Amino acid sequence: MSVSRYMLYFSPDLINEPITYRMVKDFDLMINILRAEIDDTGGRLIISFEGSPSQIKSALKYLTDNKVQIQELNEYVRKDAEKCTDCGACISICPVSAFVVEKPSWKIVFLSDKCIACGMCMDACPTGAMKQG
Repeated sequence: MSVSRYMLYFSPDLINEPITYRMVKDFDLMINILRAEIDDTGGRLIISFEGSPSQIKSALKYLTDNKVQIQELNEYVRKDAEKCTDCGACISICPVSAFVVEKPSWKIVFLSDKCIACGMCMDACPTGAMKQG
């Protein structure tokens, strides 16, 4: 089994479609909704899929065929090591503990596999080291 995380962007006309239901029923994926935002301009869903690579590939094709924009989550947030001063502002603000202090160097390590792309670290970083990827 493989786990993949994606950010899905929906236009307003797709908000009432049973997208997550289809992921479970039609593609036999285990899904976890990490974050969801919906308003009159559309929606954004951060989701993880667990299943075989072929199941995930088929589900992604279904989504793109239905005009859902997809961005792999590991590409959403990145850390610019050149700008990072290891101040730790990101550690306290991150809701999923995607940052840890590496000892004894006291460097801040970004664990992108834990990131749910909430953007709070980007807002909190005084040097702009956390960026949308």
